[in-house]
Amino acid sequence: MSWREQIWEQKWFEALLPNYLKPLRDPQVETEFTKDMIEEAEEFLSDLASLSELPRINKTFKRNIKGFLFKVKIKPKKIHLELLDTKKSSDSVKKRIYITIFRKQFKAENGMGKCIDSTIYYQIKNKTTVRSVRRHPLFQTLFIQLHHLDVSLSGGKPEDIPTLTTKGSEKLANKNDEKNLIIQQASKISTHYHHMDSLISKRLKSLQGTISECLKEIELLDLEEKHHVKRLVNQDLPSLLETYHSLSFEQKKEKYEDVLNSLQSMQDFLDKLAKDVQSSRMDRMDHLLRLNRLRYSEDD
Repeated sequence: MSWREQIWEQKWFEALLPNYLKPLRDPQVETEFTKDMIEEAEEFLSDLASLSELPRINKTFKRNIKGFLFKVKIKPKKIHLELLDTKKSSDSVKKRIYITIFRKQFKAENGMGKCIDSTIYYQIKNKTTVRSVRRHPLFQTLFIQLHHLDVSLSGGKPEDIPTLTTKGSEKLANKNDEKNLIIQQASKISTHYHHMDSLISKRLKSLQGTISECLKEIELLDLEEKHHVKRLVNQDLPSLLETYHSLSFEQKKEKYEDVLNSLQSMQDFLDKLAKDVQSSRMDRMDHLLRLNRLRYSEDD
């Protein structure tokens, strides 16, 4: 660590810094929503780095996905990255993040292009705060992906660029664990209550199958959708069935249709979600086909 970096790490020094240089330390921003934004931005930058066949200098690229808007402006000497929450974002804390780096061949620092801007603006209770994300661990992958893009623009090959294989594998493992736990819980509920009533048992089997379909590619669900599915499986559905099971015979007769209607409402929600997931698969397929045409189609 250089002497300059050692000074930056001192707490007393932070008080002397302007707001845009003070490091981000706010749990209301360091959330799953922000992690999801960063992961989507990483994928966007990775896609841009792979488009070596296209002219990218002096161009601006945009992607609007899951309530996030990303912009990358590539200049001969600099690369600008902008991330922001749109009105469709599920996060209550709306953010704007700006990162600008020099191309490594013009100004380098620690083996990558020198960073000249790394600010986040966010609003809580109508108060806007600005902080720096330069040294925040959550945002380091963005700087690495920008370096990947820079190397690609200079004609570098993938093997010339350090990878994040371990971290990427951990993310995939965590998503698979989350998916399997939800599917296992849905299966347990269906098995546990299958004797209750033939029609209820049929509805539970249908719910189980639709849940599995929705979670085949859990990464296609946004945070709000995952939260709804987990709450349905872990709270709403077992609470409904357990409470109904505890009723007397006469009470069950009285509430039978209401329970069936409630199960149908859950099924309708999952059917709509499954349809949205299928639509997302098609969108991703179209995107991959466009990429492959650009990469591998021969000029006429």
